[in-house]
Amino acid sequence: MKIKLIYDLEIIGNSYKINQTGIFRVAYELFSRFLSRKELELFYSNFNFNNHKETHSKIERFLSENSLRVKTVNSCDRVKFIPFRKEKPFRKLYNKLNIFDYKINYNQNISEGHIYHSLYYPIHRSLENFANLKKVVTIHDLIPILFPEYNANTKLLDSVVKSIGKDNYAICVSENTRKDLLTYAPYLDPNKVFVSRLAAAPEIFYPSKDMERNLEIKRKYNLPDKYILSLSTLEPRKNIDHLIRVFVKALNQYNMEDLHLVLVGAKGWQYDKIFEEYENSKELKEKIIITGRIPDEELAPIYSNANAFYYMSLYEGFGLPPLEAMQCGVPAVTSNNSSLPEVVGDAGIMLDANDEEALSETIWKLYSDEKFRTDYAEKALARSKEFSWEKAVHEHIEIYSKILQ
Repeated sequence: MKIKLIYDLEIIGNSYKINQTGIFRVAYELFSRFLSRKELELFYSNFNFNNHKETHSKIERFLSENSLRVKTVNSCDRVKFIPFRKEKPFRKLYNKLNIFDYKINYNQNISEGHIYHSLYYPIHRSLENFANLKKVVTIHDLIPILFPEYNANTKLLDSVVKSIGKDNYAICVSENTRKDLLTYAPYLDPNKVFVSRLAAAPEIFYPSKDMERNLEIKRKYNLPDKYILSLSTLEPRKNIDHLIRVFVKALNQYNMEDLHLVLVGAKGWQYDKIFEEYENSKELKEKIIITGRIPDEELAPIYSNANAFYYMSLYEGFGLPPLEAMQCGVPAVTSNNSSLPEVVGDAGIMLDANDEEALSETIWKLYSDEKFRTDYAEKALARSKEFSWEKAVHEHIEIYSKILQ
């Protein structure tokens, strides 16, 4: 018997062709592979937690442009008249009374479902009415709760965790995230909290050996011959100001005149500190290149041609960029905290997130010792083969089967 899976597409709709990073990529990679699995029959849902008028049309556009035929289980229509809907006191009252901007209506497909899976948003309250459904939510990290100073999504994540309750299920992206979840919400049943690690798409992240393509991308972004790379949203938790500071220090200390630092990623929450450090670099500012966000299809050449990849994050739920770099055959240097040891293992160099001296020495070692760099590049590529989306899909189907049993 096929497992009838209802997969929530709101996160894909919200991010489609705007911010296709992180959680969008996870949701897309799983969804695209679920479609071809004979063990599954796929449906989709959208509850519009974000109150975006265009979410449903963007989901339909995503399905149409990718030639995907999937049935929906519900409609989500905007309620035409709610008095003072924008006023905060009234919004709180309406929330308590379960009155929302969008009204959910279900069709017959909902009664056929076995598993409902949300990749980001809370399990919608109305789903409690369907005893035929086992409800699952993916937990990517507990960062908004553990470190609210680094994130504005604390309230949303708290709602997600509460929606699991005692009856529903969670899939965490790392053992560390599972541990954080069960520590924060000890009322959850540990037997209902699973782990399935993420992966990097092989068609996007690979050692780029096309010299003509590499040169084209290099010219497009004005990249130098020798650079170290960091890729992430530009926000305080990623500790990029620390990397800039140490990079400048290492240049002065070791006289690496031809080395540059390339920062790839969109501006995120409270990014000012990063640009303050950049401005403080003074005469060495020309050694730091900030590209902004780069399309997926251009990432392999940028990763592949880096001397090394640096990810000195203060905390991660998983940490996809180091895995992406490793899959491109690039040495990875990361912090030694949270989930990052699960990703990098002994194939990368792990440092205390605030150790300036160790980071400076590592930059020099990877710059000056080619054998040392090559050894870590080979280890990185070998380690990356332990992760795949096919493996993640297989684990998800096993989890669904276990839940249904």
